[in-house]
Amino acid sequence: MIQYIQLFLGVIIGQGLMTSILVYNYQKELKISYWKAVGAYLGAEVGFYVIGAFGLLALLFIMSEFIDLHITKEDLRSITAKNWKENLQLYFKTASLLVGLFVQYIAFKVRSVGKVAIDNASAKLGG
Repeated sequence: MIQYIQLFLGVIIGQGLMTSILVYNYQKELKISYWKAVGAYLGAEVGFYVIGAFGLLALLFIMSEFIDLHITKEDLRSITAKNWKENLQLYFKTASLLVGLFVQYIAFKVRSVGKVAIDNASAKLGG
């Protein structure tokens, strides 16, 4: 059960980190405070976060059918020729953080909903 919590938190932390970095870099060019920009971005992207959370929960729900969650880190470290599933399981925290970072980076670059919301909030403030 702890693996599920770690994976979920890793993705959420990764998304939060990437959001904070991207919004900071974007709002520096505009005349809007960081917290107002974050609020505008999160307000515009709340649906994306909810879809992502439920998608992640669905993946976690079926994960035990593909990965043996009863194997310990020590057992995994003792395997000399690991397959991709065993490597993924060995580095669950790192992998989940990277997935969260990647997903949010793609969402920011490809979807412009959050950026438009920051632009609109800046324009309302006279920026």
